[in-house]
Amino acid sequence: MGYSSILVQLDGSKASDQRLALASQLAQSNMCPLIGLFAGFIPDPAWFYLMENARQFVEDDMQRRRLVRERVRQAFCESTQQLSAGAEWRAAEHDTLSTVLRESREAGLIVAGQYDENGTEGPVARQILEALLLESGRPVLVVPCAGSFSATGARVMIAWNGSREAARALHDALPLIAGAQARILSAPTAAKEMRPDATPVGHAARVLEQQGVTVGVEHGPGGSDLTIGELLLSRAADFDADLIVMGAYGHGRMRELVLGGVTRTLLASMTVPVLFSH
Repeated sequence: MGYSSILVQLDGSKASDQRLALASQLAQSNMCPLIGLFAGFIPDPAWFYLMENARQFVEDDMQRRRLVRERVRQAFCESTQQLSAGAEWRAAEHDTLSTVLRESREAGLIVAGQYDENGTEGPVARQILEALLLESGRPVLVVPCAGSFSATGARVMIAWNGSREAARALHDALPLIAGAQARILSAPTAAKEMRPDATPVGHAARVLEQQGVTVGVEHGPGGSDLTIGELLLSRAADFDADLIVMGAYGHGRMRELVLGGVTRTLLASMTVPVLFSH
């Protein structure tokens, strides 16, 4: 069974085109609708009225953003007109973060972009990504901001520690990886004792084999969050993986989202798409 729909997060960055191409390919292979959601930085106009010539500045900024949005909309319409299940364009015009979360929760899969420190979208891009990972309740396929990824899911590295998040990520990834080659890396972090309800890695392997996946299992040494994150990236490179699957860890603290250490490491250094589930 494939995804019921796919939502791709779009903005004015160059990497947005890469996300759209991959999301379109996935929508076609899953025979499902594709939703394009444009979400960029929308400044509070109140900031500008502290400046000289505030009215002109606001008007110029709004016009620039309209042009960017229209360019992205046209690219979306052109690249999705052949999709058999159709496509829909949406835009977050106000209160970007709340709008993104509201729209994203109907999707079977979200395709989002890695945060680019040199990008044009600023801190809102990081906020959107972290909110999607921890608050959307949907699996999120994060695409690196550099590189080319026309397809994904043929060779898959799966992070496993027996947790709820790992199990959810495994099952959420099945439409992407049926019939693939996969390697499971079982490596709990040293900071966390193995819970009595942790599911053995053999159970994860059995789920994959039932989907026609060729599975290998590797038991990595325990270590810190940083060590495990680096080990996962290293093993994925050795395996020539085109996809990493793992649980997204984090929590809210004083109205801020706090990502777990392994999740942060993958988001900072990823070189292939990563499917996260929380």
